[in-house]
Amino acid sequence: MKEPFNPFVINTYQGKDYFFDRENDLKMLISHIENDRNVVLYAWRRLGKSALIHRLFEELETSKDYETIYIDLLVSQNMDEAIQSIASAIYEKYGKTTSGLSAAIQKLFGSIGATIHFNGLTGLPEITLGIIKSGQQDQSLKALGEFLLARKKRIVIAIDEFQQIADYENVKAEAVFRTWVQQIPAVRFIFSGSHRTLMEAMFTEKKRPFYQSSQLESLQPIALAAYTEFILHHFQAAKKSISPDSIEKIYRWSRGQTYTVQLICNQLFANYKKITDSTLDVVFDQILTQQQSVFANFQKMLTKAQWNVFRAIAKEEPLQNPMSKDFLQKHNLGAASTVRTALKALEKLELVIKDEEYYLVHEVQLARWMARL
Repeated sequence: MKEPFNPFVINTYQGKDYFFDRENDLKMLISHIENDRNVVLYAWRRLGKSALIHRLFEELETSKDYETIYIDLLVSQNMDEAIQSIASAIYEKYGKTTSGLSAAIQKLFGSIGATIHFNGLTGLPEITLGIIKSGQQDQSLKALGEFLLARKKRIVIAIDEFQQIADYENVKAEAVFRTWVQQIPAVRFIFSGSHRTLMEAMFTEKKRPFYQSSQLESLQPIALAAYTEFILHHFQAAKKSISPDSIEKIYRWSRGQTYTVQLICNQLFANYKKITDSTLDVVFDQILTQQQSVFANFQKMLTKAQWNVFRAIAKEEPLQNPMSKDFLQKHNLGAASTVRTALKALEKLELVIKDEEYYLVHEVQLARWMARL
């Protein structure tokens, strides 16, 4: 893996040298895997769940005892697309040989009615499933599982944005996946998701298929002290100057969200030798301006009442009581019943979250932009 020019990477995992302060989380995950426990890893968006999974996979693969598979269900809308994502991940891991497509993969895909073709524009392989009739989804998953059980090494599968399956229509997706997991007990699973409330519900409600089937692990923001040490190290190594006070300002503005901290530091590192309050303000403004055309669309997506409540929460967060008389009157929100209805809609859309006792706008950059309106 090539060393990045900018140490504050924001796109993909680029090795353990640019990954820090998740050692306890990493040890915890390794312990779960080594002791045959499936894991639910959940946190609000952009706190570094995917990077932690890739760091774990690097460690497991280095040990030579494991093979790892990463599956992302974020864009999947139904069970067929989920199976296609799983098949694509298995192809990426095992499908290529020096002579072309492996015989085992050809046999597997033939059994589930999948075909492989190459995109004429990108040249990349794409997996296409035939029409899967009701009841055949279980059989397709079973065939994929049997292929994995035949591997000599232990398999660890991470399914990212796992909460998506709760929204699949016309199928009991949670029950289908639970059955699949039970069919391949030698395979370890990490179920990762960015909707904390929904992920908790899937694994803690008694009537749901995954009830008490996995260990729940909530990922928290990296501590300010650890971030300060990491940021100071890379700035000093490049003969650049930044103070602990500036780092704390970045951290508070970002709410400790890993992606936003990295993004700010990436731009500061690229453009300045010495960081001051004025340079911080410039970068904060640049980041929000770059996203303005995207953020402005939210007002069009929401009703007037939803938008007004959304904006008011952004201005007041962390907000403890959105039904208080003072809050309603300060922002001219009208009747409490109207606000309650709007708030429920915003939470369902994952635009507003309740973190412990406080309401927040889920996306921190959007919150900072709205607070300026």
